Amino acid sequence: MMTAAAALVLGVAGTAVLGTPAAAQRAGFYAVEGMGGDGSRYTGAVQFTPTGPQTWRLSWRVAGETINGVGVSNGKTLAVAYTQGGTLGTVLYEIGPDGSMQGIWTAGREGGLGTERLVPR
Repeated sequence: MMTAAAALVLGVAGTAVLGTPAAAQRAGFYAVEGMGGDGSRYTGAVQFTPTGPQTWRLSWRVAGETINGVGVSNGKTLAVAYTQGGTLGTVLYEIGPDGSMQGIWTAGREGGLGTERLVPR
């Protein structure tokens, strides 16, 4: 969801692999791999903290920078709003049966789409 300098990694605490997307999403840490709209690649980590039955607080750590966001899930997808250095952004993830997530993101006024994959740790 960012440039290489602002790369993210998302991690979820290791638990048994679950069979449905709703059950697969869990609190903890995920490893993150992504690509910005300009083709730059990044890695990092993110922590998911539940704030309600279908809501989450996310905290990414990428390239020494912390990015915070909030998300809501319907069990199949997770929509996230975040801020990075005063810039607003959004991410939409599809949740896989193994707990991994594949997403697209955009930030700022310029738009453009990046991609990101989260894998439970």
